[in-house]
Amino acid sequence: MKRFDLALILIGSAAAMSPTFAASNAMPGMGNMNGGGMGGMSDPATATNGFMAHGAINSVNAATGTVNITHQAIKALGWPGMTMDFGVRSKSMLNELKAGETVNFDLAKGPSGQYIVTKIAVVR
Repeated sequence: MKRFDLALILIGSAAAMSPTFAASNAMPGMGNMNGGGMGGMSDPATATNGFMAHGAINSVNAATGTVNITHQAIKALGWPGMTMDFGVRSKSMLNELKAGETVNFDLAKGPSGQYIVTKIAVVR
């Protein structure tokens, strides 16, 4: 009986994880979430489909023009809350940002298909 119970648990777990895995691979603009290939740092004038988000800054990398943010779920994109590196419209946006700050930010899809931060403001 214990083997049967274990088999049911394993099958149930696999079934529950399949939609989650499939959804994570189908999220628009997710591309490489390891910070590499942040191709979204090109012409901001061509960015479209803006989305508002809220999160906390973990790190700022002015040299690469990226900010690492742990954001809440972005329902309009179907994204769960997670930690990601985002390119920014302009490196100058990073000048006043510090790790640990809570921010509201706007995302837009850049020409490469990656989402970039187009506006960011510290929540006071």
